[in-house]
Amino acid sequence: MPAAAAIRLQVETTLAKRVPAALTLKIKQAPELFSTGIHEVDTMLGGGIPRGSISEIVGTRSTGKTSFALSTIAAITQSGAACAWVDVGDALSPESAAAADIVLKQLLWLRLSAERRQRVTDKPWPRLEQALKATDLLLQAGSFAAIVLDISDVLPQHATRIPLSTWYRYRLAAEQARTALVLLTQTLCANSCAALALRCEPAQIPSFSRNGETALFEGQRYALVRERNRNEGSSFQQKKPPLRAEWTAETLWSRVR
Repeated sequence: MPAAAAIRLQVETTLAKRVPAALTLKIKQAPELFSTGIHEVDTMLGGGIPRGSISEIVGTRSTGKTSFALSTIAAITQSGAACAWVDVGDALSPESAAAADIVLKQLLWLRLSAERRQRVTDKPWPRLEQALKATDLLLQAGSFAAIVLDISDVLPQHATRIPLSTWYRYRLAAEQARTALVLLTQTLCANSCAALALRCEPAQIPSFSRNGETALFEGQRYALVRERNRNEGSSFQQKKPPLRAEWTAETLWSRVR
């Protein structure tokens, strides 16, 4: 055996005894998944959204972001776990949450706007800073299975000014607390700090008129496009195109009819 190879073997053997983790291949464990309560989406994601990570749900208004989040929180609260909803624009409707089968006593709702008519698009920073601090405290508490940070009403030019260090801190805190942080935005903000990124789009819906009769509006059809899922490995190694799932958010009257 050459002298160089012998010296290398000796060094590796010595380090393996003293610092075993330095020369041991670390195998990443599959994360625990929370069901979204939507069969089509769970099938696309391989079970649901990851626990202990950031999931970023992106889309314009009326594309299904809130309906998706309501369904996810409903599935989690029904299992007995506690969740939190940080509402920057005071856009959450308790009636809609109850209709989505969320167990309200298991949900902490933080309203950062005293006046519903006042939008956060004018001067968003005071409430946005409060929301970020509140989310930080909730993550540090470690008592919530999932936290929704809803900044859907914040314009992209303001949301993208949130420092990357904030999302990095959230990622570490969510991993330590084993909390699923669901971020609702109009544009990508967390970027590489998010393990999962989904884009919401409106899907094609059937005509309201059937055989000359006006049909009752029973639900809105939405589509979710998977843009990133770090749990499946590196995006450079994965050559598959982004997956797409369509689903329908039912109205309350269609359920009780």
